[in-house]
Amino acid sequence: MEENGGHWRALGNMKHVARAKNAAVKAAAAPSYLGQHLRGVDHGRVILPVEWRSDAFPKDFMVIEWPLMKHEYLLVLPPARWEVLQKNLEGLSLTDEQAAAVERRIGASTSLKSLDSYGRLPLPEQAVTGLGIESEAMLVGRMNKFEIWSPSRCADKLAGPDTQLATEALQSIKI
Repeated sequence: MEENGGHWRALGNMKHVARAKNAAVKAAAAPSYLGQHLRGVDHGRVILPVEWRSDAFPKDFMVIEWPLMKHEYLLVLPPARWEVLQKNLEGLSLTDEQAAAVERRIGASTSLKSLDSYGRLPLPEQAVTGLGIESEAMLVGRMNKFEIWSPSRCADKLAGPDTQLATEALQSIKI
């Protein structure tokens, strides 16, 4: 009997080790949204690149028309990044009118969207036409989040002052 008991304990320990290894692999494989990807828009949906759709990646996203005061593109936040934004707003006073204005803008400009079984992300209807994301979309990875642009607006932004801003920012960031 002791041998059988020892056998089952060993199997239990092996399962525990396997679970720990799986958790470590998932933590090490935190989602990274990298690159630029031109995609077609089909019935208001855009398919994410295959490397953005593995099992380790989230299926639900908060899609925000961004920047808040002058909508140029869609900022797409996975749950972990959305939680950071919420935590930053959480500590603000309920009587702070500026905080309330920001929360109102974010709330009014944000939609919860989920990938379908083919990896397509539905786009907010009002944003699609207002931002010119109708037949094609440029997906731009931003490490732990990504953006969805009209291809022409994206090209203008990348060729314009964004280059200078990025150059200046890189000088102050310790990479």
